[in-house]
Amino acid sequence: MKVAAIQTVMGLSPEETVPAAEAAMEAAMQAAEKPDFLVLPEYFSYYGLDQKSAVELAQPLAETPAYRMAQAFAKRHKVSVQAGTILAKVEGEERVENVTVVFGREGEVLAEYRKIHLFDIDDLGNGPFRESDYIKPGNDIVTWEFDGVTFGTAICFDGRFPELFRALRLKGAQIITLPAAYTMITGEAHWELFARARAVETQCHLIACGLGGSVVVDGETKSSYGHSVIVDAWGTVLKRAGHGPETLTATLDMAQVEKLRKGIPVIRQRRLVGETVTPAN
Repeated sequence: MKVAAIQTVMGLSPEETVPAAEAAMEAAMQAAEKPDFLVLPEYFSYYGLDQKSAVELAQPLAETPAYRMAQAFAKRHKVSVQAGTILAKVEGEERVENVTVVFGREGEVLAEYRKIHLFDIDDLGNGPFRESDYIKPGNDIVTWEFDGVTFGTAICFDGRFPELFRALRLKGAQIITLPAAYTMITGEAHWELFARARAVETQCHLIACGLGGSVVVDGETKSSYGHSVIVDAWGTVLKRAGHGPETLTATLDMAQVEKLRKGIPVIRQRRLVGETVTPAN
């Protein structure tokens, strides 16, 4: 499976960021070995706005520029595209949803996942965050099939909750994606650590696509860590990005996943008191 993590940078308007994302995706498709699957970061269409503006900019999911671009791109290039995350308006709700959408080779929707764990933390050095003030959490664990491979996904802060990733494995995931927008402080401390840990725990290949760059809002600089990584099921970092715009590509060996699971059958060996599990594989 040939994959690409399209790391883009923070921006304040979809009018700037969506064309920039599309241009990076176009460049990735010019490679001698074209990727089968591309993933963008969390908040790739805009970030750095105050909560009020974020809600005001939101549209119904299928009407957003980010959704329309990613869907058209998938159909035009006959490639699967995971549209990072999009802030989408919800009818009858004051809060928006943080949604990642996966499109198939004909532009069909393969999956939609709404971020379950919202980023509510105290000030660690760059201000407190309260995503739950304006984002409605999701409830569903999501996997999908593409080219004979089972994918699962999580978003950013979800990475701190290994039980979600174990649930994805139990649903048959072989590749897990993690679009994210980590802060500089948490990113430097935990981003790659979590990516490798979640890959090893689940025995899945993991594509962690982070938003990079900086914006200035009301005289205050906000930065996102970037440093996307592609990690194999053994926990080896195959590719690693920096802070700016960058595209990572890799060919993921699906036979390695099956060999590793046979050699270290952790799902069969796990013992949890009071829990009965029938694993998918």
